[in-house]
Amino acid sequence: MTDPLADVIGLLHPRVVLWKQIEGSGRWVLRFEANPDVNFGVVTTGHCWLQCEGGPVGLAKGDFLLLSGPPAFTFSSDIGEASGGDVVDADRTLAGSQDNHLRLGSEGGPAVQLLAGHFAIEPENADLLLDLLPTVVHLRAGTDGAGRIASLLELIGDEAGAGRPGASLVLTRLVEVMLVEALRSAPAALEQPPASLLAGLGDPPVAAALQAIHANVARPWTVAGLAAEARVSRSVLAERFVRRVGLTPIEYLLSWRMAMAKSALRQGDQPIAEIARKVGYGSTSAFSTAFSRVTGSAPGRYARQGVV
Repeated sequence: MTDPLADVIGLLHPRVVLWKQIEGSGRWVLRFEANPDVNFGVVTTGHCWLQCEGGPVGLAKGDFLLLSGPPAFTFSSDIGEASGGDVVDADRTLAGSQDNHLRLGSEGGPAVQLLAGHFAIEPENADLLLDLLPTVVHLRAGTDGAGRIASLLELIGDEAGAGRPGASLVLTRLVEVMLVEALRSAPAALEQPPASLLAGLGDPPVAAALQAIHANVARPWTVAGLAAEARVSRSVLAERFVRRVGLTPIEYLLSWRMAMAKSALRQGDQPIAEIARKVGYGSTSAFSTAFSRVTGSAPGRYARQGVV
């Protein structure tokens, strides 16, 4: 059976970069500027506070955190520290660090340690991943998702430092597994999961329609045809699809076709006519018109210049 989530992750080719080890004691505040990345962190010792969107979030040992394209955010030793005191600029301090290891605060007081980093993904389809997630996902220690992610982080750290043959392949697969685990654990951590592919996959009729699209993206799908695959009426599928995914079925079909096309054009090893055929267009001109409307760039120009 086709797995839409696996298709999306495979298209993004995620990898982990810029590991950061953060140690704090006493009173401290660490500020990160807004960024377009998917950031993650796990508390390995002690507890601290996150201030991002909404109210402060308490983080304890074993908690896992995912921040997707966040506004500026802070980690701090105390719930009241983020708005005052000496604030350390994380980006500037890390740039001057030889080992991406930050030591904050003063001697004495409760100690906290965090391991953090971010996923590097193919930029032309970065919005696919950001659209899957709310800005903040917090998995508390003791939940299945947090436990499995902690085990994966341990494996990633071991593999990254061991220098064994085949390490790059193993690391790539471990990072993909870790990202999938974080993504599928996210809805359980939220009282009201936002409309997204993940929410759609949790609704059987919508999931059936999504699987049909991903199994044969080149087919000239209609809402009626997808409804037949899902075994519900056209109106039921249309309403549920928009509510769960945030797009109409045909809008989602177009977005996935364009994501596949952008990836193929970026790789540069297929003629445009072949790419057009694979993503469901009967002619190069029809594909070029649709691609230009979505991306603002003709396929040939996009292929030559990369992401525009």
